[in-house]
Amino acid sequence: MRAPPQWPRGASRFAPTPTGRLHLGNARTALLAWLAARATGRRAILRVEDLDPAAVPPGCMDTQLADLAWLGLTWDEGVAEGGPAGPYQQSARGPLYREALDALAALGVLYPCWCSRREVLEAARAPHASDEGPVYAGTCRPAQPITDLDLDALPMRRGRVPALRLDVARALHRLGAHTVDFDDLACGPQQIDLHRQMGDFVVRRRDGLAAYQIACSLDDVFMGCDLVVRGADLLASAARQVLLLRLLELPPPRYAHVGLVVDAQGARLAKRDGAIALASFREAGVPAAEIRRVLAHTCGWATDDLAVMVAAFTLDGLTADTVRLPSLPEVPSEG
Repeated sequence: MRAPPQWPRGASRFAPTPTGRLHLGNARTALLAWLAARATGRRAILRVEDLDPAAVPPGCMDTQLADLAWLGLTWDEGVAEGGPAGPYQQSARGPLYREALDALAALGVLYPCWCSRREVLEAARAPHASDEGPVYAGTCRPAQPITDLDLDALPMRRGRVPALRLDVARALHRLGAHTVDFDDLACGPQQIDLHRQMGDFVVRRRDGLAAYQIACSLDDVFMGCDLVVRGADLLASAARQVLLLRLLELPPPRYAHVGLVVDAQGARLAKRDGAIALASFREAGVPAAEIRRVLAHTCGWATDDLAVMVAAFTLDGLTADTVRLPSLPEVPSEG
């Protein structure tokens, strides 16, 4: 695997998936990632994680970009701005992911998996233990490592093209480790038994597309994102990404997995929640300053001024505590 570029400054990024409208929880994460860049002298990057373009609704990405611009967040590099680390859409970065998959295959830590979702669930040794679904039982895992895996000529079985999984136990053994350890700026020290808790995970889908874990980890490193601020629901993903990067002898970023936002009833926000979507406020004529004030309140600040927030921001202030939204401006519900 080639070495990543040497950037004069590190970066912090926000990387939305364009499959729905951004809600206030997404907006808070975007704000914190942006503040982390501005307060520490890093580049602020907006990356779009559209690994599967067929799943992106028409106009969704443009709506997300408009929401962030309305909020007042500006980016040094991104889909609209361009920049030296581009392209900034994952759908255009396939050759990088393929290079990493070839490198992992040469290490003997990948194997083809023909299991369907139903078969994975039925055979699971821990049906609901992983954030990506059941812990894989290892049905297709070979007894010996495959070091001559040809990613362009994987055999079909039962009419199925296989996905590719990472053999986590074998990967950890190569690194002389039993767990994946890292320090999280918001969650503290982590020691994750990835093999037992999450199992072998998919790094290339059956349709040939790279899976999220490998694309995200490589993009962070090759874009110089040495600080990743994102939601606490992705803490488990960090363990997978750290393992992949260490296998590839690439430097993992520092992570800060911040607390998720819940509504007044304590329910986690989702992209289907139209009444708390940024676009709903924007389209209803709510001033962006009001939404900035709401987001600042969740961070303990009484302001709508981004410059004041930059001055108040510290990495030490990032926490994994769940955040409850204050009262919001009224907007028509989308049902």
